[in-house]
Amino acid sequence: MDQHLDQADEHRGADLLAVVPLVDAHELINRAIAIVYDKKGEHVRVLNVADNLSITDYFVLVSAKNRRQAQAICSAIDIEMKGLGVPKARIEGAQAAWWALLDFDQVVIHVFQEQAREYYDLDQLWADAADLTEQFAPDTSGSDVAPA
Repeated sequence: MDQHLDQADEHRGADLLAVVPLVDAHELINRAIAIVYDKKGEHVRVLNVADNLSITDYFVLVSAKNRRQAQAICSAIDIEMKGLGVPKARIEGAQAAWWALLDFDQVVIHVFQEQAREYYDLDQLWADAADLTEQFAPDTSGSDVAPA
């Protein structure tokens, strides 16, 4: 009987470990931004919206030149996060990719086609949020990739 209880405890422990993310919000943002630049995304901004919203702590805003690029960015971020053990994102709008949203709870990544970014203007809407973009800017020394 005790053996069955021990096995049940081990099983419950495995379930608990499965829901604890293996990376924190800052690491998730850093990984996502690296993917964005690898996929030639532009105009990355990181906003701390924790004081403004109760549903998330950070917004990452990204521009893509077209639908295919936006889809590639979303797909690559989703695959990378799955590989890191991050719980599956809620993804909205990735098919049309006019404005796609990847919701990782603490971090919400918005991938816009350029026209959609201008139209919805989240940069202005959240202008009072702390801009952490410089804190997350990739090291571009020796690289031809420059953050926007």
